[in-house]
Amino acid sequence: MQVVESSELDALAKKRHNATRVARLERTAYRADSELVQQCLDGDQAAWKELVSRYARLVYSIPRRYGLAATDADDVFQNVFTIVFRRLGTLRNETRLTAWLITVTHRETMRLGKVLPRSDELDESAPDDDAPPLDQVQAWERQHLVHLALDQLGPPCRELVTALFLDSETPNYEKIAARLGLAVGGIGPTRARCFRKLEAILIALGFDAGS
Repeated sequence: MQVVESSELDALAKKRHNATRVARLERTAYRADSELVQQCLDGDQAAWKELVSRYARLVYSIPRRYGLAATDADDVFQNVFTIVFRRLGTLRNETRLTAWLITVTHRETMRLGKVLPRSDELDESAPDDDAPPLDQVQAWERQHLVHLALDQLGPPCRELVTALFLDSETPNYEKIAARLGLAVGGIGPTRARCFRKLEAILIALGFDAGS
């Protein structure tokens, strides 16, 4: 029987402790919107940076979907987050942050095409004929959650899922396997594991495919 030196045991224990600590940090790194909003309102600059980073893709994508030029989309982006900075405290339900941001972004996008009141002059509860349809808001919310989940998934799985389902080109298993350092036959089992992880993250984020 092989004898393991105490120094080796210590090294193994330290390695396991570090791995557990990293995993715990990864699990707790993501802050729910309600927590993030409260920390922003408390003046946490790191929380503000995280909020902008988390929603930058979503906010920028909406004016681009409506055909606005990049410079106009930049203006919308700046206006939206200026409004968020001023009006975040008026948000009555922190869990509706995504929907609120979509509505504000939609209003600012429409403002470039016709005269509308500024979004920071509108009450959140007031009827809004210029808000996007509910099904469109829900679709954008789902897309946003998928992107957040992919960000949390980690590089190996994120790259595989992106290559298989999100890239514009038809998936080429040989090229994907070579790029990710996998055997072609290993893509299927790896994909299944990655999907289980992705599903767990989406559930934790509150994703509802049927909404």
